[in-house]
Amino acid sequence: MIRDLLWACPQCGTERGIRQNGRRETCTACGTEYRRGRGSTIEARDARGLRITLPATTWMQRLPPVRFGEGESGEGGGGESAYSERVQVRFAAGVTAVRRATELLGWAEHFGEARTGILTLTRDGLAFHADDDEVREWPLALLTAVQPSSSTLQLKPRGEPLVSLRFLEGSARYWEELLQLALRRFYRRSGLGEILEFQPRIVAR
Repeated sequence: MIRDLLWACPQCGTERGIRQNGRRETCTACGTEYRRGRGSTIEARDARGLRITLPATTWMQRLPPVRFGEGESGEGGGGESAYSERVQVRFAAGVTAVRRATELLGWAEHFGEARTGILTLTRDGLAFHADDDEVREWPLALLTAVQPSSSTLQLKPRGEPLVSLRFLEGSARYWEELLQLALRRFYRRSGLGEILEFQPRIVAR
């Protein structure tokens, strides 16, 4: 979906404003409709009917910066932000060999049954509140990798299976950037240095 890439409307800047509308995706604030064009382009039609077709990378450059943490709107009295999104979560259940004829090419994780609930990010960690009331928590200090796929975000908590997150109404790319920003600030605050990369493992200096 386009909203996995464009987590805000490039035309008006509304965050999480693009929603599915038939074959198109529409900004609920300004009414601009988006659909995939030829190749790697995205076509937009604004409320006046004006059409603009640009490469996806150009649209992405028009997005506002992701913000997280102290001093932002929506914070409580303690000066902390909390971001929540409805998600579908799968936990890695093992690995499967990937072969070409008899040649072993590598290994790929296979995941268990999907569970739905609310994912919440704070300055210190993530929590998944499942619809059946089970709670899973992952402190930022225990996350060893953050890696995106085409429409999901995968996390590796230390000592636990790989976690795959699909955002049912939000953007996987937005949450990738949000979590990376939260991790960078956590590492600085904790004296762990600057993060250089997030995959295949988080590396700091």
